[in-house]
Amino acid sequence: MFGGWSLAGITALTSGRFVNVSVRGNPTSTGVNADRPNALRAWHFSHDQRTLDGRFDTDAFAPNEPFMVGNAGRNLIEGPGLANFDFALSKNFNLTESKNLQFRWEAFNLSDIPQLTVSNLQVGTGSLGQINRAGRPRDLQFGLKFIYR
Repeated sequence: MFGGWSLAGITALTSGRFVNVSVRGNPTSTGVNADRPNALRAWHFSHDQRTLDGRFDTDAFAPNEPFMVGNAGRNLIEGPGLANFDFALSKNFNLTESKNLQFRWEAFNLSDIPQLTVSNLQVGTGSLGQINRAGRPRDLQFGLKFIYR
């Protein structure tokens, strides 16, 4: 009962994904609803200045003029990083020579670290640059599998 347990784990540590800032509506009238704003100045916040209410200087961006393309580049904003730990514990119980019962306990996002995303990146909206969405919290599951040959 106490021997023969197997442990497994996966660790994922990543920096933030770079994402685009866009403009509400379609000022260029191109029909591609992904217009870019004008960058007025440096928008970067240092890591210690970043909060849930602001990942970057939102006043550094302004909507582009009608029928003009904005000067902001692609993928300017770095989203929050990710730290995720998955864990599994399992044991096979031999019932007969050809029949086993496997018990599994799995934990996804074991440490329950919030997986945050910058959900609003449209200039002209009140919540520009705010983090108000997170990925899945810790998820635990148990499994029992009957194996026969």
